[in-house]
Amino acid sequence: MAFLLDPLQATAVEIQVRLNSSRLRSVEVIDIYLKQIEEYNGYLKAVITTAPRSSLIEHAEELDKERANGKIRGPLHGIPILVKDNVATHTSLGMDTTAGSFALSGSRPIASAEIIDRLTNAGAIILAKANLSELSFWKSTGLDCGWSAVGGQTQSPYVDGGYKLNDTFGGHSSIGGSSSGSAAGVAAGFAPFSIGTETSGSLVMPATRAALYTMKPTIGLVSQDGIVPISAICDSAGGMTKNVQDLANLMDVLVDRSKATRFPEGGYNSVLQKTWKGLKIGAINPEEWRIEENICRPNEGATKQQLSEIRAAYKKIAALADYFHEDVSIVSKSELEFEGKHSIYDVMQSDFKETFEKYLTQLESSPVRTMEEMVEFNKQHADKELPERNPSQDKLIKALTDSMDPKLRARVMAHVRNTSRDQGIDKTLQEYDIDAIIGPGDSTLYALVAAAGYPIATLPLSYLDFNGRAFGLVALTSAHREDILFRIQSAWEATFPPRIPPKHLQG
Repeated sequence: MAFLLDPLQATAVEIQVRLNSSRLRSVEVIDIYLKQIEEYNGYLKAVITTAPRSSLIEHAEELDKERANGKIRGPLHGIPILVKDNVATHTSLGMDTTAGSFALSGSRPIASAEIIDRLTNAGAIILAKANLSELSFWKSTGLDCGWSAVGGQTQSPYVDGGYKLNDTFGGHSSIGGSSSGSAAGVAAGFAPFSIGTETSGSLVMPATRAALYTMKPTIGLVSQDGIVPISAICDSAGGMTKNVQDLANLMDVLVDRSKATRFPEGGYNSVLQKTWKGLKIGAINPEEWRIEENICRPNEGATKQQLSEIRAAYKKIAALADYFHEDVSIVSKSELEFEGKHSIYDVMQSDFKETFEKYLTQLESSPVRTMEEMVEFNKQHADKELPERNPSQDKLIKALTDSMDPKLRARVMAHVRNTSRDQGIDKTLQEYDIDAIIGPGDSTLYALVAAAGYPIATLPLSYLDFNGRAFGLVALTSAHREDILFRIQSAWEATFPPRIPPKHLQG
């Protein structure tokens, strides 16, 4: 059956063409991807659970019948999708929502998350729940990216030899996180696209390392109802895809258009372009913006290769764009701190307990109902939840007593927003008269974007010579300018070589 499509390379757009021409049925597509998961997930651990095959086939048959009768809901009709396991799925879909924690295993959401309803109403089939850094990395400091008690250690489909135990928690051998399985699963051909979430870097980091397109939209554009949270000021769901058109189609479904001040009349697909015409780009010095060494231990060869290829990419864009300014200046991450000691992460930490427990109230039943109960559950099940490799739950314990004075919180947020927006991203855009800023994906630019609540998107570029993992650039701009980022992603896709599937999974 695999000859019908190559799961490693097939996009949702390509599958939709075959479905519409009657060369393929959704029921066949389901089995192709289930077979791929069965064959490779034992090692990759990108998927925590799949929906029961019987219900998947039943749903696919219904959608095939709709198509045969001339009813096509849109470009997602009959296409399977992976969803990060912090996005609530009602028990009728046959899958738990655990966020990677046994403390939430068996919990019963009253309803699916709003974005699940949006996806299924558009004809998508929820195939499986993807692994993640447990509780979206908000369980402990230094938690291995892609590890959860329920799902185990997600592996990169690209990295030679897998995740090295002597590596840093987000090192070169890591898939990155926290939306680890969402990225690894698409790269491994478990589905043509996926849903992940990001607070600060959790879409961008793993998508970059899996040679995928993603976009974290402006905060508030995509509903977070029914998603296990960290912080309402920074959380957002987003898609991961192998091509830009699939990402645009996903965003057209996910975005609440009543919240989008600049939603294109014809949808995000209508702004895609194959050239850099009309785009004014500023580029950040890649030597000044790097990922922190405690996250990813430097490798001299990798650093040299990345700098060389990023500079070459800048040069290519400079020759094609209407305007290009290299080495634009922008506010530093350290300037985001209030009085040199309080950051947006302190706000998120102080908000976490209340935000998380609010999610728990939306569950019909759950093994735990409070943060205190979760901490105690982990102690009682330490063999699974606090193993030797990842023995800490310090963020949860800190959340029990960590609170910020409301006046201090307001001052910190005012400083963070002003610095990241007015004195940061917006200032750079205005001073250089540019539409967007690009820079290395392996950097802390995602933290600047998290502070601002602005959108950011990935631009896949190349693969490290020393271990095979993917790397690339990111593009960021002002609030509600996702249309600009889609124009850049589509121009990028038409300019640079196509992504290469993981060699370890090619027959």
